[in-house]
Amino acid sequence: MAWWQIHKRDRPGDPAGTGGAVLASAALVSKDQVRTVVGKKAEWQAEGWAFYRSVPELRAGVSWAANGCSRARLYIGRIDPDGSSKPIPVDAEGNDDISADMAATLLAPLEELAGGQLGQSEMLRRLSILLDIPGESYLLGYDDPASGSRRWLVCSPSEITSTSSGATIRVQLPDSPTARIELPLDECTLLRLWRPDDEITHRPDSPIQALRDPLRELQGLSAHVLATVESRLAGAGLMLLSDDVAPATPQQSDGPNPLHANPVAAALLESMATPLKNRDSAAAIVPLLLTTPGSPKDKLVYESFATELDGNVLPLREAAIKRVGIGLDVPPETLTGMADSNHWSAWLTDETGIKMHLEPKLGLIAEALTDRYFRPAWEALGVPDPENWACWYDTSELRQRPNRGPEAAEAHSRGVLSDEAYLRELGFSAEDMPDDDEQQRRLLLQLATTSPQLAPAALEALGVQLPDSARAAATDADRAPVEITREPAEPELPREGPPELPGVTASAAAEEWRISCLDMAVRRALERAGQWLLNRGGRSLRGQFRHVPLHRIHVELAADPDQLDAMLEHAYREFHAATPGETCLHRAVDHYVRALLLAREEHHRDYLARAVAQAGCDEAAA
Repeated sequence: MAWWQIHKRDRPGDPAGTGGAVLASAALVSKDQVRTVVGKKAEWQAEGWAFYRSVPELRAGVSWAANGCSRARLYIGRIDPDGSSKPIPVDAEGNDDISADMAATLLAPLEELAGGQLGQSEMLRRLSILLDIPGESYLLGYDDPASGSRRWLVCSPSEITSTSSGATIRVQLPDSPTARIELPLDECTLLRLWRPDDEITHRPDSPIQALRDPLRELQGLSAHVLATVESRLAGAGLMLLSDDVAPATPQQSDGPNPLHANPVAAALLESMATPLKNRDSAAAIVPLLLTTPGSPKDKLVYESFATELDGNVLPLREAAIKRVGIGLDVPPETLTGMADSNHWSAWLTDETGIKMHLEPKLGLIAEALTDRYFRPAWEALGVPDPENWACWYDTSELRQRPNRGPEAAEAHSRGVLSDEAYLRELGFSAEDMPDDDEQQRRLLLQLATTSPQLAPAALEALGVQLPDSARAAATDADRAPVEITREPAEPELPREGPPELPGVTASAAAEEWRISCLDMAVRRALERAGQWLLNRGGRSLRGQFRHVPLHRIHVELAADPDQLDAMLEHAYREFHAATPGETCLHRAVDHYVRALLLAREEHHRDYLARAVAQAGCDEAAA
């Protein structure tokens, strides 16, 4: 007997139906309870499905919530004793608190539920729809006789019925209309999840109950608009003709079956029918000419069947859509649109939608799964303290938070933020962290460029062979005594060219000095471009990115190619003045800056050095 068949049997006193779910098995729910709960559908539930299929606004709101729930991730975590935070996730490899074997035992029911993470995503999506329309759903797990593996289904109340004996249930499978199966209750796992009614908690509830009148109103208004468009009578009205009105020119006979005995009526009908047959006919825009004695005012009378409702139907329909949006368990902006919202208010709406609409539903599902599935499974698997663990949800993939990269970088540099948390704020995962070899290589590069005394050893560790003269110079400089004087040293006269670094060749020092100068020019250009982007966005945008350095604004705000000339106007004035005649160098720096702006990439000295080397300015100068 598998653990999923025996869970809850050691807790016979646990009442069925408490919490957020009912587990229908031989040890938990009696046959009478199955007959009174399973397969019972209220009239409003059937009406809700009809509205879901016919009202697109309702379907869009329900689908928004379902798609959001499908992107949440279920995980197993240890419950915080004081309840001040979410459950702490269990590491699959274990940690100081639990071993790897215990972690595998805790995670086994989650890995088996609905076939893993992909199946759980679809499970959450359908559970959300069922909780929003009929207000209840069933999660069924049974051994598939064909494959022998555990199969999980999310069923609506219409897909599960109880037999007359109450010992088995009849399930409609999703494979085909004729695919049905009967399962004994003691050989399957059946969880009922529902929104409890506020008055009688064992009854299901959903927003559809209170939205039936607004949905009927919206449905009726939409039907009126459709009827007005399609009905020729409502669109054409009525034309009254006097008997003494005649066509301006003789009309041709229509043969034995004219359109009308009255030639004027026949001419009118012909003029209206011709554009319908031929869209290019001039009759569509040229009026029909008629002659009448005296004044024509009393000879032709047009009566329209349009009512006052026709002019107000669109505002009334928008008001009905707004009522539906307010009544649904979604942010109203989901149906009414966000045309009047800016970037900040749109983010706040999404954040509020997750906290106030999605997370309570996910909490209901997670609590039901924890109480009626995971803890009985952990008891059967021998977990000593199942009450300290829970299934919970993670909605981090749904959240679009404002950029906190600068704050995270500052906290990380001060040592108060871990590497993993820093990567998470930047949108990366722990898998993107460099390995030990890459970290060692970066440290050696940093030592080689910042510490002249350690540069020879660092370069040799990197595989760079130095000449004996350079190694000896570095050794002598390292062994030379350091003289400390209280008197200020005489300032040396400025030398032409870059300063010489001990242990580094003159060409390498010159190249390092040139890249440092070019680095200043690039940062100056990026700062000017960032200021241009902020000024273009207005005061609200400047306040939003006030903590972002100007030379990184282009990473947060996209720049169009046709804006680059305006952004970089006068950005290289000092650079060109300091390096007259270096046309190739000017062009290489400008191309590099423009590439950073379009790609929204950060500036790095090694990127700049590579771009200058690829430009071949040294060969051009030679």
